[in-house]
Amino acid sequence: MASYSQIIGDLENIFASSEWVSNDIQAYPSNIAPTSNRPNEYVIIEVLPAQELNIQYGDEKQVAGLIILQIYTPVNTGTRRIYEISDLLDDVLNKKVIGDSIQTSASSLDVKGNDLDDPSLFRADYVLRFSSY
Repeated sequence: MASYSQIIGDLENIFASSEWVSNDIQAYPSNIAPTSNRPNEYVIIEVLPAQELNIQYGDEKQVAGLIILQIYTPVNTGTRRIYEISDLLDDVLNKKVIGDSIQTSASSLDVKGNDLDDPSLFRADYVLRFSSY
């Protein structure tokens, strides 16, 4: 089983890869939001380990949870860009093996609407389940 820090490290490495960087969309960890020189669109990475399961035989453990990517785009531009960014996220995350031990499932998208904290931004949550073996 990967440690919690390895799970987040492997996920953050995806957003440092040339495959993602070429999309020109900044990705930030959940406790670091852009404040000055904020890009027009960006994603916030959030990992929520939700359960620890013992595998039937042996002492190996499995951690399961959610990966949530909060997608932010400017308001009054429609939802098309949200869906385009979701497609780009699918290319690097949907049903993939990440690092040595993380398996992701199919994604879903939850369009939230205008952000409560910053009314100049529109938000959607891209969500997928993961298991770490």
